Amino acid sequence: MDKKEPFYNQIEKWVIIILMIVMLVLLTITIVTRFLFSYTTSWTEQMTRLMLVWISFAGISWAGMLDVHMKVTAVSLLTKKNPQVFEYILIIGDLVATIYCFYLAYRIGITMQMTIEQYQVFTAMPWCPKWVMYLAGVLGMAGCGLRIVQRRVGYFKKRKGAANA
Repeated sequence: MDKKEPFYNQIEKWVIIILMIVMLVLLTITIVTRFLFSYTTSWTEQMTRLMLVWISFAGISWAGMLDVHMKVTAVSLLTKKNPQVFEYILIIGDLVATIYCFYLAYRIGITMQMTIEQYQVFTAMPWCPKWVMYLAGVLGMAGCGLRIVQRRVGYFKKRKGAANA
């Protein structure tokens, strides 16, 4: 029997699905109104770009969970004949990727803080603060770092359980 996946492992997937559906609906309405009524709203293009940013960073976080994030695998592939060295190189690669993700989340957070302090808003959407776009970067990069750690801890737990069995 398959073990049920926890809800927190599906957050990114549902963010991507929901935002893609909303983007599709918004763009369809915009195209229809533009060609049939010669009218278009000024905010739909900017809103869909904002949603694309959120989808991209949700995908980055999801990639960390699935172990398809960018990391150096060429060196580890050269050492595949020695499993212990291979595993150490993968661990170092995950460590570097995790540090990089948290560093980027921190730097994007600084930029987000500046936009909050300056009360910046989108030109076509004055009702939407610009920090919302940067929040996607903070959550996506921190999420990727956490997902890499989560995956690596799960790997070590499985390995320890298999050794004890």
